[in-house]
Amino acid sequence: MAAVNAARDGQTALALRLTKHLAPADAAGKNVAFSPVSVHAGLALVAAGAGGATQAQLLSFLGAPTADGLAAFGRHVSERVLADRADSGGPRVLFGGGVWIDESRGGLKKEFQDIAAKSYRSEARTVSFTEEPEEAVEMINSWVKKATNNLIDSMISRSDITSDTDLVLANAVYFKGSWLDPFNFCHTSPGKFHRLDGSHVEPSFMSKLKTMYISCMDGFKVLKLPYGPEGVYEYIEGTSYKIHRGPRATSVKSGNATQFSMFVFLPDKHYGISTMVDLITSAPGYLYSVLPTETKLVSLEVPKLEISFDWNLGKDLRQLGLTLPFSTEAGDLRGMYKNDDGRPTFLTKVAHKAVIKVNEEGTEAAAVMTSLRGGGGPPPDMVKFVADHPFTFMIMEERSGVIVFAGHVLDPTCK
Repeated sequence: MAAVNAARDGQTALALRLTKHLAPADAAGKNVAFSPVSVHAGLALVAAGAGGATQAQLLSFLGAPTADGLAAFGRHVSERVLADRADSGGPRVLFGGGVWIDESRGGLKKEFQDIAAKSYRSEARTVSFTEEPEEAVEMINSWVKKATNNLIDSMISRSDITSDTDLVLANAVYFKGSWLDPFNFCHTSPGKFHRLDGSHVEPSFMSKLKTMYISCMDGFKVLKLPYGPEGVYEYIEGTSYKIHRGPRATSVKSGNATQFSMFVFLPDKHYGISTMVDLITSAPGYLYSVLPTETKLVSLEVPKLEISFDWNLGKDLRQLGLTLPFSTEAGDLRGMYKNDDGRPTFLTKVAHKAVIKVNEEGTEAAAVMTSLRGGGGPPPDMVKFVADHPFTFMIMEERSGVIVFAGHVLDPTCK
């Protein structure tokens, strides 16, 4: 259990590093949406087939003391955290992976296949990248389309496949949850959202006046929006890892119940997102300490969202210190293959695609307000949470502490 908890802490630390790394550096930044748990799962699967210094660096990067502990955490995530709860009224969650290996490699080692299947719900398939690259691309993209409920229709293109391509790894997460307390369509109206460059756009804002979980920190607020049987949030994401061969070289909580919530991190200042992100990503302990545990009456306004994010994260991973899996000379991922001809095997591309939709889908049984945009003074002790400027969000499975999705909203009108 200690190794599993260490891997969980490593996943959180990686999520925070990526959240900070992808934060807007200037006013020209774009919306960001990604799945830390998917990135972690993909790299963990790569680690299962790595050897020597390459595996050691992967384990260190992922914060896992052992490969076995990493695999055990992967099983916990796939079997419990990302278990589909649709039949019992909970979120619809689809999680799985695929491993496509060139027929020249003679297939995958049984040990690697077992880990892929048991810990990451990944199925292995044999293709011919050299002789039938178009068919291989079609097979991979068809799998991605099905795994994401048709919302991502392609992961790789023909240009991604070369004569050196040995293996493509991909995983996907589909999440569709309902707000525990849905927004009323009647309370949705256009409003100004202030961008980092000083201009503004006019998205549709969802509104409500309710008692909600909120924390007010020095410089920012954190609001919790739990998922339940009404209202809709959708997140679809996929990650693929392409591997080439190079020239010859001289404590997680138990139980099956899950509770997903979106946490919205809103800086007090219109241009305060960078400072806020530096704080909330400084350490896992600090992040968890600012999550709300008390309720207050909240006047909430948050924009409807639809974000698409297409990202080759290989460069970012290297900048964060993960270099050996990408090395043409020192990369050692040969533990995946039955046929090892002694040549280095390494990652050349790690593609990540995400689509996120947030809306007020669903109905409220009774209206609790007539207007949130003016008239009269606020009730005593009411907190105004108006997300009319750039903010950060995280989707977390609260019982395990796993951050499933994260991102930054800089312009809610940009898809």
